[in-house]
Amino acid sequence: MKFVHIADLHLGRTQFNQPFRYDDYLKAFRETIEKSVKMKVDFILIAGDLFHVSKPSPRTLRDAIEVLSIPKKRDIPVFAIEGNHDKTIRETSVFDLLEHLGLLYTVGLKREPRESEFQRSDKKGSAYLIHGEVGDLKIYGLRHYSRWQLIRGDKNLLKSLFKKGDILMLHQAIDYLSSDTPYAKAFDLHVNELPESFSYYALGHIHLARIAEPSKTGLSGPIVYPGSPERSEVREASHRIVYRKRLVERELIENRKGFYVVEDFQPEFVEVKTRPFYSVTVEGSSKEEFRKKLREIVPLLEKGSIAVITLEGTVKGGLSIAEVQDVIRDSGVAYYTFHSRISSEIVKSMGGVKEEELFTEWEKEVLRHLRTEPREFRENLDGFLEWLMESFEKRPAKSEKSKKEVTKETVEFKRVGKKEFKKPLKSAGLDAWLGRG
Repeated sequence: MKFVHIADLHLGRTQFNQPFRYDDYLKAFRETIEKSVKMKVDFILIAGDLFHVSKPSPRTLRDAIEVLSIPKKRDIPVFAIEGNHDKTIRETSVFDLLEHLGLLYTVGLKREPRESEFQRSDKKGSAYLIHGEVGDLKIYGLRHYSRWQLIRGDKNLLKSLFKKGDILMLHQAIDYLSSDTPYAKAFDLHVNELPESFSYYALGHIHLARIAEPSKTGLSGPIVYPGSPERSEVREASHRIVYRKRLVERELIENRKGFYVVEDFQPEFVEVKTRPFYSVTVEGSSKEEFRKKLREIVPLLEKGSIAVITLEGTVKGGLSIAEVQDVIRDSGVAYYTFHSRISSEIVKSMGGVKEEELFTEWEKEVLRHLRTEPREFRENLDGFLEWLMESFEKRPAKSEKSKKEVTKETVEFKRVGKKEFKKPLKSAGLDAWLGRG
């Protein structure tokens, strides 16, 4: 059995408010699907964030339908889950339209059963767990959820839902696999919180390609992130140029973009060609020095590329971007932007302060939850408050004095909580577990 694993396509995104970026994201998606079809795969997985927003424009929807029609014409089923950018507060999403058109098959929890050539339904409380089937192979999955929806104390929704299968598709950030990404300190799950008996873990959400082998995780199969087929931020740059005391010329970063083709659960990376994306760092102490260094850098930038330029240093009187940007204005790059880290005076650093000295483990856990998008946070407020009150009572006190203070604060918090918020009913059912999500 051979399949393709892709994720984080973000169709419809016009990054930097530049129309050509819409075309870049669409081009990457089309190339991914066309290469998949040429490889004669049995099916395709989209592990979340097919779209950049949950209500895509008519143009974006038209383009998605056109590209997804390519595998449909070859009778190659596409299985998908909703990422944090795709999902809506309501039960339905644009995925339901694509499914109605026969362009993809969603898996996960639904209010109504779905039975088709490639879908089966299992009753779970008042909901149904939809999974995909291709021959004897079973594909399970779940759309993106917040951590407090997945893990509550010693209760684990994933392990209660998924006991055994071939593929598990999720759109979540996993602890150490999230390093060097925006989710490094705001990950959703620890590795040991994943169900154990799957041959392949098809993940999305992290935009860099990464694999954790079973020998490192103790799971039955590899955890695989294909990353995004198109570049989304400076951490995903294709090239790096650094100019401090001397110029470190153009350096190609091993930051390939693409997807995985998987045969017998062994993934092989397939690269997708993207627009060159430069991360440029320049250090200086005067306007003249910055202008001189930028002039030396400009010939290294490819025509039609993107350049994110960070200026660092201390300049007497400060430095305005307007004083240097004319150097790159006519360079031929498709888009450039400046980030200034320049100060007009030396600022003493808080070097040596460790994270542990600023936050306790409980406080860091709260901060991870608060990284949720505002809309999703409002949707699941009741569940968060319930978790917060329970965990607040259980958090370790630092001293006898603080124990008394914690007890008093806990009582006050519970009193206000009961007055201001309606707590969800205690129930062992799936609805109570998920809150309104």
